[in-house]
Amino acid sequence: MTAHSDLAAVAAHELTKDYRLYPGPGARLLEWVTRRPRHLVHRALDRVEFRQRRGEGIAVIGENGAGKSTLLKLVAGVSRPTSGRLEVNGRISAILELGSGFHPEFTGRQNLRLNAALLGLTEAEIRAREPAIAAWSELGDFIDRPVREYSSGMVVRLGFSIATQVDPEILIVDEALSVGDGYFQKKSMDRMVAFVESGGTLLFCSHALYLISAFCERALWLRHGKVAAFGATGEVVREYESYLLARQRDAAAPAHESEPPAAGVAGDALGPARLRTMRALDRPGERPSWRPGEAVRFEVVFETDDPERPIHVGALLESEEGTVVASFGSNLPGVPPFAGRARHEVILEIPALPLVKGSYNMTFLLLDERGLHVYDRRYLRHAILVESGHFDSGFVHIPYRWTVA
Repeated sequence: MTAHSDLAAVAAHELTKDYRLYPGPGARLLEWVTRRPRHLVHRALDRVEFRQRRGEGIAVIGENGAGKSTLLKLVAGVSRPTSGRLEVNGRISAILELGSGFHPEFTGRQNLRLNAALLGLTEAEIRAREPAIAAWSELGDFIDRPVREYSSGMVVRLGFSIATQVDPEILIVDEALSVGDGYFQKKSMDRMVAFVESGGTLLFCSHALYLISAFCERALWLRHGKVAAFGATGEVVREYESYLLARQRDAAAPAHESEPPAAGVAGDALGPARLRTMRALDRPGERPSWRPGEAVRFEVVFETDDPERPIHVGALLESEEGTVVASFGSNLPGVPPFAGRARHEVILEIPALPLVKGSYNMTFLLLDERGLHVYDRRYLRHAILVESGHFDSGFVHIPYRWTVA
């Protein structure tokens, strides 16, 4: 997806946000009376700089407490920066904290009309779009029930339906979709993809790194309120994953090995497609082994409730420490998804294994037709054991030779 214009939709310059933290409910009043500070200052954002083009999707990533939600609130206009400058050009629609902007005693329909009006729609526009917003939320008769009776998933359905159907130029989504069911998550992701493809500007905060890589062109990594990296999504995500891996190593307790899964049999999943079996072919036993350069074949069996549902299959090859060494997806250009049967038996074949000596894990996934939404995921520990007469550093063997200059 490419940007449709070089004009800035969002631009942050030295953006800083401080919060005052008081030790108790009376401290604020005491500070006002005595004119002496009774608070600590927490800097949630520290001189953040970035520029987002119109028609561009940007992912905001980072650990909990990194400042992601604070940044999105500033862009949405919910909060004001302590210092610095923020430029926003375009009508904004935002999905922030669960239930924010909804009055619990109002019905879903009343909240729909109120939020649409706050987003700038006229009364005539609200009347025209109300049926489509209500239908897309799939709340049925609950649309006329008080929001206090809604589940968290129902609140997100209504909020997302309003936010994406009022013709925003800039859409802000802060991890809200994580509380929805699988069906609604896929439906929402499809809508966000279509929004960006049609020229919309998206700021999306999520911990699902595989997802943001699919439809966000650039990523902004925040760490302790500062910009740790900003650039192409793939590069920033790799840096972030390396950072997380290093933290896991530092915090790891003495290793406790668990038994490898028996024969790769997976349990039931709740989604519409389920992985049933993943097993190595041509290699007997629970700990199959290969030598570098040998062919590897895995059989993957999965089922779906709807034979016409298009399904892609993916796999991640990972080191013992969790580093992704390689990925294998059927969602390649020109390759159709699997469909037409309720049960599929497919084979992943690696013609020549390039790995050096060691033990490797595999994660198998069932994906939707775009390769974005995960229907099911299964993990195989010690899926591939590579044996060799000598030890090489790294993960892969690259052919080479030394010659005399």
